[in-house]
Amino acid sequence: MLNLRGAKRVVILGGGTAGWFAALSLRKIFSAAVEVRVIESSQIGIVGVGEGGLLNLQSALLSLDIDLDDFVRETHATYKWGFSYEGWRTGEKDDRYFHPFASSDGVASKWEKSGSFPLIAAMIHNGIPMPDYLRGMDLIKGNASQQEAKKALDAKEVDIISSFHFDSYKIAEYLKKIALSRNIVHQDAMVNEVQTDERGRVVALTTREGERIELDFVVDASGLSRKIIGKVVPSQWHSFSEHLLLDRAIPFYMRHPEKNPGLVSRAIALSAGWMWQIPLQDRVGAGYVYSSKHISDEDAAAEIQRTLGYDVQPQRVIRFEPGCFEQVWVGNVLSVGLASGFVEPLEATSIGQMVETVRNFVRVLTLSQGVVSDNAIREFNESNHHSWLEVRDFLRMHYDCPRRDTAFWRDVAKVPLPETYRALKECMQLRAPRLLDLEGYILHGRRGIFHVINWMFVATGLGLIPRDAVKTELMALPPEGKQAVGEFLAWLKQRQEGTVIPA
Repeated sequence: MLNLRGAKRVVILGGGTAGWFAALSLRKIFSAAVEVRVIESSQIGIVGVGEGGLLNLQSALLSLDIDLDDFVRETHATYKWGFSYEGWRTGEKDDRYFHPFASSDGVASKWEKSGSFPLIAAMIHNGIPMPDYLRGMDLIKGNASQQEAKKALDAKEVDIISSFHFDSYKIAEYLKKIALSRNIVHQDAMVNEVQTDERGRVVALTTREGERIELDFVVDASGLSRKIIGKVVPSQWHSFSEHLLLDRAIPFYMRHPEKNPGLVSRAIALSAGWMWQIPLQDRVGAGYVYSSKHISDEDAAAEIQRTLGYDVQPQRVIRFEPGCFEQVWVGNVLSVGLASGFVEPLEATSIGQMVETVRNFVRVLTLSQGVVSDNAIREFNESNHHSWLEVRDFLRMHYDCPRRDTAFWRDVAKVPLPETYRALKECMQLRAPRLLDLEGYILHGRRGIFHVINWMFVATGLGLIPRDAVKTELMALPPEGKQAVGEFLAWLKQRQEGTVIPA
């Protein structure tokens, strides 16, 4: 059992997006008598040059009483409407598909039947790309300005929900400024020692200068250094390297490739991995994430230059093992962000996972009124681990692609599928995925990061659902369902011909 009713001090070890977000979240639920302190060292940098959120980012910021317009202005954020995947199927210049952040109110997703989406199934059966039904795709493809995007969002003229791209350094400074205004204590120090008691609970941190900081609870947001969980406090590491090959990344900045900052994050397939491009207001945060078994660090840097056609300044090489800790809440320690696990930045899962970890922790602590049972902590860890498995499987699906022109892409085809994804893929040969298929990833009050429609955008983009696979479910629709499908397909045709205004 963990009893925090008499807590005097909660410490967050590490700043960055994860640390400051956790601090602001804990400040909201603890009384003013409890000190919330962030300890970070200015000698330690932040991983990343550009980041992007998922659909849970806006609600997370609002839950912290952060004004979204202020957030955009202070962090140099831009609107993010989804992802663009380039070169993942053939490697040719015209090889591109989209995973947009579709609204659940969109016309194709409104008509749900027992957890399935017949209108989307009709698009699959007729070979119509899924994004075609979304208002707003023309703005993405046309490189619309941020002002045009905001106008369309405010007028509700798009079927897309926006998240944000932002500078990872600026968001940390912004969240820090908000935190200091809310009486969160900041200490610039290097922690040398983590002290535990006979039960293995962390009781104090000791700085390089010899200061001993006693605490009742600590959040490990120490990034890839992982100073507590997995080192001082035991936890089982679950490697994903059997299923995800990438283990290196070289981040850098680059200029905008188009007139306006793009409305989507770009994932551009290269010889041994892929390049991310995250459009900020004044530049692009980019990087090459790759498999060290298929390319050296030097050759990866050279490939960046060849691909872009001009010189960039790579910041450093980041080495990582894809995976997560199975127990991120142990005793009076919670691990968040990179300290809890990391995979390649495909689909912006790092911040999305962090947001859900903190949200669920706040939920458990609040419902427990500060007295948390061992069962509740066990269930929290189970649900958190299942969420990581969802991330692993969703990313693995992206590599279930037909590209075979380099050793890396040929080896990717041989990488085993996780059993959970294999079972889903087996069903997709006979029908479109359904809400039921994803319930196994969601346990004990935790929300899934990705909706089944997100899975379908990627699956259809890669051609993983045969057109004939959905024929049976379409034929089994009741008369009103078949009528809805017919009207929807007619509407799509008229829209493509430009004879109707999208509803």
